[in-house]
Amino acid sequence: AESWAAKEGFPWPTVMMDKIKESGLEEYMPRAVPNYKLLSKDGKIVAEGKGEVFAKVAELKKEET
Repeated sequence: AESWAAKEGFPWPTVMMDKIKESGLEEYMPRAVPNYKLLSKDGKIVAEGKGEVFAKVAELKKEET
């Protein structure tokens, strides 16, 4: 997942389950894998769930260009 996110050029980090505690994102820890959440810079959930997250990512990528 980390290499895929890097290949896509996402400007935000992709955090794997084994690194959640050290990332400081424990409050967002999922109950199932995979778990998709897109957070704003201030830590608010912008999108949740694969479909919603991917749609928001597509929207944000369009805004960049």
